[in-house]
Amino acid sequence: MEKKINTAQNSIKKYINFLSCPLCGAEFDLCGASLKCKNSHTYDLSKKGYANLFNGYTKIVKTYDKNLFSARKTVSDTGLYTRLINKTGEILTVYGKNPSVLDAGCGCGNLTHEILKKTGASPLFAVDLSKDGIAFAAANFCESGLIWLVANLNNLPFGEDKFDIILNIMSPANYGEFKRTLKPGGILLKVMPDADYLKELRSFIYKENDKNEYSNAGVLDNLAEHITLKELIDIKYTHTLSAGNIRALFEMTPLTANLTGREKIKRELVLQNTDFKATLAFKIAVCKI
Repeated sequence: MEKKINTAQNSIKKYINFLSCPLCGAEFDLCGASLKCKNSHTYDLSKKGYANLFNGYTKIVKTYDKNLFSARKTVSDTGLYTRLINKTGEILTVYGKNPSVLDAGCGCGNLTHEILKKTGASPLFAVDLSKDGIAFAAANFCESGLIWLVANLNNLPFGEDKFDIILNIMSPANYGEFKRTLKPGGILLKVMPDADYLKELRSFIYKENDKNEYSNAGVLDNLAEHITLKELIDIKYTHTLSAGNIRALFEMTPLTANLTGREKIKRELVLQNTDFKATLAFKIAVCKI
């Protein structure tokens, strides 16, 4: 624990000029293991290696728990998202060496950490509203220059014109805040599931129900209303999971969170005891300020 908080302190101290108080917008000073602004708003760093800069309560975080994040890491470690990560890394390297990056809506941090290894981003701030998700990320991916924050995308704790790149991977967006915190000429990469994303799992769960269908048209329309789309990149591939990882696949996605008869459906899926081929399909929207 001591090492994690020291790593977090050192990284925050080095890049503290990026941060601003979410209550008043003032710059922070690092006072020991606390962030404190001139108006005495104070946020302590957790011994687990992250800072909680969210003021308030939301029910949103209750959808995501430690079991989901653990399952997500298990499945991610099988290489489920490797091609997406590789493609994202390729795109990022076009826009300069060691860019300053914000991962807005990082979840449990598994993709954030893999992208860091691909790009050498410096710094890489990662924020999410889920305290459990950020705690999981800090526990599993503690590195210099990688700063984990509990924060609200509707009130990002950063000053204006700070980041070269913002990542928004399968997460809600706030385009006003993204434009405020990106540098002039900065890049937003929004990754969204495409129609065939996990279609085999959806088909098993919903059978012929209309919930079996997915469209990102509304997401794209909302994006186009708020920011300039430069390029739309399609990526699609299949990944085979061993029978031993099927339970984790079922548990790692919000698709299954509120299912009627959830445990029965999961048991039926797991009892097939065969490898499971999953389709991964995404659209990567490259947007410029």
